[in-house]
This record gives sequence, C-alpha cells and structure tokens, in this order.
Amino acid sequence: MNLPRVSINMAMTLDGKVVRPDGKWYGLSSRMDKRRMDEIRAEADALILGKNSLLNDDPVTHIRYVPDAIEPRPILLVRNGSLPTDRKVFVHSKKKPLLFCTEKNEKEVRADLSDLAEIRTAGKEDIAIEKILSELYDLGHRNVLLEGGPRLNDSFLRTNLVHRLYLTIVPFLIGQSDLTSITDGKSAFPNFDSARWRLASCESKEDEIFLIYEKYSL
Repeated sequence: MNLPRVSINMAMTLDGKVVRPDGKWYGLSSRMDKRRMDEIRAEADALILGKNSLLNDDPVTHIRYVPDAIEPRPILLVRNGSLPTDRKVFVHSKKKPLLFCTEKNEKEVRADLSDLAEIRTAGKEDIAIEKILSELYDLGHRNVLLEGGPRLNDSFLRTNLVHRLYLTIVPFLIGQSDLTSITDGKSAFPNFDSARWRLASCESKEDEIFLIYEKYSL
C-alpha cells in the first residue's frame, strides 16, 4: 500500500501542555510561531484537522505569512456528529475541504456540510487511518501535515506511520496536572523506550525553541 509521508506540528508549554485550562490554545503562540507554522504548511499538500481542534480553536488554515505559497488542501476527520458551518476552514480556505466521516454519522454530515466539503466515509464505527492515507496518496498527496490535536495525534502515532514531529516550545508554565500533552492515549506506546526519535533540528528565536524530530525507521 502506498502512503504519503506524515508529519505532526504542535506547540507546547515548558511543562508539556498543549491546551489552556479551558481546552483552547489562544494567546500562547507568538507571531514567530505562526510564521513558522505557515512555512511548515507550505511544504505540505494536505493538512489534516480533527473535529475537536475545529470546535475548540477554529484555526485559520489559509497561509498568511509565506508569499505565493500553494496552500495544502484541508482534510477534516469527523468521527461522530458534525461541524458548524461557520468554521474558518469552510469560509476562508482556497481549496474545498475533504471530509472523512464514518458510516455512522455520514447522513448527518452530508445534511449539514455537503455544499461546503467533499465527503467520504472511512470506516463503519471509527475512522481507519491507513484507509485515509491511502486515499490521500491516490489523490496525489505525498506530504501530509497533521494539526489535529492530542487524540488525533495519538491515533496516528499508534499506526507507526508518522515520520516527523515539528515541536515549538513556548515560554509558559500552566501546571494543571490533567491537561494533555501532544499525544493523549489511555495506554503507553509499546516499546516506547526503544522506538527513539532523532533530533534533526533545534533552533531558538527570542523565547521560543523550534525542534524537528524524525523517526529513525518506519
């Protein structure tokens, strides 16, 4: 099965949190981090976003800080329920989003969003990650960037199909113990201490650190 390369891009605080106490991220990223995010997006041809991120943060998906960049196509993963039609991804994206849902919520999604997104199913009760990636490859997408949040990161990382991690360390401490990290699973990854990641780049600008880690082998 041919699959695209998958990267994850996330920012986290000094104590490893990726959300504020209210579950959102607003105000913790600098203009420098937003510029770096656009540079990373400009290298991808598909941008995967999860339902929770779209509901909680309503991210801007069009590229603002890289002139003449070709924007990646938004890929939306909705395992249950639907999405509000006023999300920025529907309003501002230059490319029509591709939305994957399940057979369970397909009827609801089509009723709400058929005019705003191309809709496909990717499983009966849950979304099949490899099926999505295979379809993206068939559509010509070779470099996929995941900005989906901790739960979605976890589901992709457990398939062992993530090649690269882009991490921004932002200069804040939150301290609340029940806030999530970049991956939010109920169990540890098997053999996590032998599946090492290689530090490919480390750059500091002002008070932030930009890291790139790559998987040794997949």
